[in-house]
Amino acid sequence: MALSPNSPVPFGPQKSAEMVQALHDDIRAKWNKLSDREVGALTDADDLVAQIVRLYTLNLEEVESDVATLLHGRSI
Repeated sequence: MALSPNSPVPFGPQKSAEMVQALHDDIRAKWNKLSDREVGALTDADDLVAQIVRLYTLNLEEVESDVATLLHGRSI
């Protein structure tokens, strides 16, 4: 499938507002103890892992696996 000149690039350094919002929605749906503000302030996957471990007192390896699955190649 060819992209038109105005099509958003599916992968790359720039993320559309919709892509960011979809990722934030996915994070909040899985870990609802994270506030919108906390999700918006996340800097990377490691930061997300640290916040989840802090809030939920879960096993680090399990959280790392869950975060990798949820992100599925997306970056924060």
